[in-house]
Amino acid sequence: MKMFLIFWLCVQNPTIPLEQTCIQNIMYDVTYDTKQECREASAILAKEFMQLPNTYITTFCTTKIVENT
Repeated sequence: MKMFLIFWLCVQNPTIPLEQTCIQNIMYDVTYDTKQECREASAILAKEFMQLPNTYITTFCTTKIVENT
């Protein structure tokens, strides 16, 4: 089982159409072996984006069973 990081990035700007205000990204190219690794990556990602003005980020980690192919 692997952990994946999912995040939403929203920009508070009244001139941007509502349907373009937030984006969702599920990071399938990066996986984590433990919840702690995923949380640490989440904190780093949030810190990076929250430096931008009027930008808000929400992250969470989820587990999925990954078949080895």
